[in-house]
Amino acid sequence: MERWHALSPNWATILLLVLIVSLNLLCSYYGLSVVTQTMTLTIIPTLLMVYFFRQKIMANIFSLIFMLYFLGIIFNAMDHLSLSSDVSESCFTGAYLLMVFVLLGKLKYVKLERFVSWYLAVVFFISTYLLYLIFIGLKDSFQDNITLTLMVSKGVALLVIAFFAFAIYLSKETAQSIIFLMVVCCFVFSDVLSFITTSYIHFWLFEGVQKIFQSIGLVLSCIYVFNYQEIATRVERRKAFKPISRTNQVSVQS
Repeated sequence: MERWHALSPNWATILLLVLIVSLNLLCSYYGLSVVTQTMTLTIIPTLLMVYFFRQKIMANIFSLIFMLYFLGIIFNAMDHLSLSSDVSESCFTGAYLLMVFVLLGKLKYVKLERFVSWYLAVVFFISTYLLYLIFIGLKDSFQDNITLTLMVSKGVALLVIAFFAFAIYLSKETAQSIIFLMVVCCFVFSDVLSFITTSYIHFWLFEGVQKIFQSIGLVLSCIYVFNYQEIATRVERRKAFKPISRTNQVSVQS
């Protein structure tokens, strides 16, 4: 996994992750929700500033994913406004659906053995059934059908992302597939803990760990996009270099 720290030096990435873990736990323990929300809101602009300092270009779909996720965090912090939670869930769901669209382009390169394919199918159906049971159990607890629909849609999108990311990882264990699988795991755990803290019990440790998973997922997402863009740039340079090499060979032979 030699390319996982391509966005920044290895020590800077480790220092950032240590700060995220320690500050979120301390702020959650002492009830400094304002500081926690401020850190969460600033992490995407900070990562994008570092990204564009190192890499001058980003694919439009990744820019839209970061923008939707950032809007989701903003509206999630505005608890005093009406419909803010619904708008936040809509933004998160939109970002996850775009991630599904990104993974769809990689599925054509996935080649799995028959046993692994059956294993993934069984895991997918079991996860879908468990999600259905959760939906049945929570249907009577929510008075707002819109909120329930958005939460279920977000859960389905995360389930599809996790299934595709795991399939791609089993097909080819590259640095990019490992990073994306870690991103998905962070977002899944973050959303599960967020649901627990908002719907059932508000515990400082759950809140702190939820923010940690969310922040680490964003950091790894930025690293994944940086590696993706760097690979795409190298491929474009090779394509542009090949015709030039061929024309030079023809002129020399003539």
